[in-house]
Amino acid sequence: MTQKKISINADRLWTDLMALAAIGADANGGVTRIALSDADQDAHEFLMARMRDAGLRVDVDDAFNVIGTLPAKKPESGQKALIGSHLDTVPNGGKFDGALGVLCALECARTIRENNIELPWDLEVISFCDEEGGHHAGTVGSRAMTGALDPEEILRPGPDGRPSFAENLERAGGDPTRIHNAARPASDIAFFLEVHIEQGRNLESQRADIGVVTAIAGIQRTEVIVAGEAAHAGTTPMKLRKDALVAAAPLFTLLPKWASSRNSEMTATIGRLQLSPGAVNVVPGECRFTVELRSRNAGDMQALQNLLDRHAARQSNWRLQPLYRKDPVRLSTPLQDRVTLAALREGLAARNLPSGAGHDAASFAPHVPTGMIFVPCRGGVSHHPDEAIEQRHAAAGCQVLLRTLMILSGEGGRLDPA
Repeated sequence: MTQKKISINADRLWTDLMALAAIGADANGGVTRIALSDADQDAHEFLMARMRDAGLRVDVDDAFNVIGTLPAKKPESGQKALIGSHLDTVPNGGKFDGALGVLCALECARTIRENNIELPWDLEVISFCDEEGGHHAGTVGSRAMTGALDPEEILRPGPDGRPSFAENLERAGGDPTRIHNAARPASDIAFFLEVHIEQGRNLESQRADIGVVTAIAGIQRTEVIVAGEAAHAGTTPMKLRKDALVAAAPLFTLLPKWASSRNSEMTATIGRLQLSPGAVNVVPGECRFTVELRSRNAGDMQALQNLLDRHAARQSNWRLQPLYRKDPVRLSTPLQDRVTLAALREGLAARNLPSGAGHDAASFAPHVPTGMIFVPCRGGVSHHPDEAIEQRHAAAGCQVLLRTLMILSGEGGRLDPA
């Protein structure tokens, strides 16, 4: 197939990014679009309007994933090519995490249609529901689409007793009992590609334009509950106290030491700490905290979990509650090769690197050829109001996505599963 040089409209992409950032903008300078909230639904109404303006067919599946389809004029197979990311954010998050990938996908579809480019597959632009874990574990929409979502998960209460995913899905007009209908056979999907900000400093420090993602770290989360005995802070002598926080405290310094000694690339984080009854004049009777382990090596992650299990077993009145586990995944080598070639043809500096953050791509990688394109973010800051990228980097990531699609299209659109 003969291909002509086509380019995305960088100004249009940036205008869309800034317009989307105003939806859910909060008083602290960030963006708050928790999945299935009113702001999240407003963002998806914005996206669907843009999709229709671009001539895409718009659908919302039973997991509330928003899908804009550019049908192939002469499809060579029944497969679909999937590109996209998510629009939901963490509380007081940034403007680009997730949103960049969705709007880059939309801009590519617009550009392809405007230039009358024939593709060998239907191209689907997707915004996945609840990537950030606003209700529980995150990547809900993409796991639903790959058939990997436990239907019981959506019934669990959200953080701090907030409504479950199922409750909020029903509030938004969905039917939780039908979420399984979002699942698709892997054989129907040619590949999945996602553009994202790096959320780290590697590309910026190396002065690279594009990151070619090789792997996505696994995540394991556990809640630790330490029972003590609540008592008056002024009348209970130190030697008679059963302070739950004091009992838990040694682990707070042990955990990072375990991770560092096991593998320098892995991380261990205590991210949420709750004391009960939580009064300034009461000895804590209970200490609850979360332990999150991340690594590109499943064995390292399990080894640290084993250390945590053994440490808890040696203590009095400790209980561990598993919350979530997602194994690390490697991304498609053939897709990495195409992204690298696309960057080279665009005259951009590319570097191979892994992702320590989770992404919707991790849901697809065990099932279909999957790739990710990273762009630099200023100072590596993400999940924060100061999250920022350069307009030229947004355009570069989008252009590499477009060029990768064109390379794949010219090859007939089929990939080996490696």
